Amino acid sequence: MAQKEKMISRDQLFLVIIQAQIGVGVLSLPYKLNNTVKGGGTLSVLIAGMTTQMIIILMWAIMRKFPGLSLYNICLKLFGKFIGRIFIIAYIGYFVLLGANVMLSAVELLHRWLLQSTPRWVTLALFSAMTMYLAKEKLTTIVRFYALATLLFIPLILLISYGLTQAHMEYMFPLMEKGLFNIIKGAKESAISMYGFEIMLLIYPFSEGTDKQRLFTISMANLFVTLFYVFVVATCLTVFNSEQLKFIPEPVIYLVKSLNFYIVDRADVLFLPIWAITLVCSIVYYCYGAAIGMSVLFGKKEHRPFTPLVKVLTFSIALAPMTPAAVHKLDKISEYTAYLFLAGLPLIIYIFSLFMSKKTGEPA
Repeated sequence: MAQKEKMISRDQLFLVIIQAQIGVGVLSLPYKLNNTVKGGGTLSVLIAGMTTQMIIILMWAIMRKFPGLSLYNICLKLFGKFIGRIFIIAYIGYFVLLGANVMLSAVELLHRWLLQSTPRWVTLALFSAMTMYLAKEKLTTIVRFYALATLLFIPLILLISYGLTQAHMEYMFPLMEKGLFNIIKGAKESAISMYGFEIMLLIYPFSEGTDKQRLFTISMANLFVTLFYVFVVATCLTVFNSEQLKFIPEPVIYLVKSLNFYIVDRADVLFLPIWAITLVCSIVYYCYGAAIGMSVLFGKKEHRPFTPLVKVLTFSIALAPMTPAAVHKLDKISEYTAYLFLAGLPLIIYIFSLFMSKKTGEPA
């Protein structure tokens, strides 16, 4: 069972899910959706939010069947030590891969806009040091930092909102211009930018409240993220027309850069460092998840000793791609891996848990 001193409140659970879900993907999402669905991008985001909610309910159904157990302990209980450890190793690999990909995407973004002359390994090392420093701490410490970092959403939202002064609503219409099939296809692009909610598989047993209360809290966090993505996509789609967006890979940053604040020449110089803290939160989660998995795998009580090893692995993977094609390949590998670990394996775990309950005579 979870120790009392490790419990986090429902408000903290809400903030953790938000920080884990909002990452680097939202900055380029309007560009990707414009190429696929044009003005229907907001509909794609809403469909992605509903899809994410269904996966959250699936994960919640797993967690409520095993009170007090996290993902790794559930794997051991369901599949035994041998197969259970294979599942644990697989999830550790998933967290390491996704952590490396998010860190690489963040570094590539900063190099394009701010740090053109800085060697990539230096920026990766700085991100690794920052995330390792936090990921080695207890969950309650990490959550406090996440809660503090959430305050930075206020200036971020205000900066993006200022772009509405240049909005042209007609740019978004007609919403169904590219057809329903492409809107659903665009939902895939949106959904992959929202991953991170799987952190609930690790922190669910350490959060306060009943099962229904925790599901409501996580669902509200997903709703907030979905509406935030709708807001960002809608803003970019109304500020830039479809032809302009074809040539702007990061329209959110370009939007902020183009704004005239009179006393600030380049608002993106303020926007990007603030956004980088949000990216640090996402990377910390993956590092923490992998380190916790290693501690369970080797039967240790603390995850702290494994954190440096996780950071060495993520740093090495992020440093390996040296060309744009290699970076794109790593991004695609991470995308397809996410499909498997966000929906595929949880579905297998849930079905197997139903089978085991019936076999042992326990209530399903």
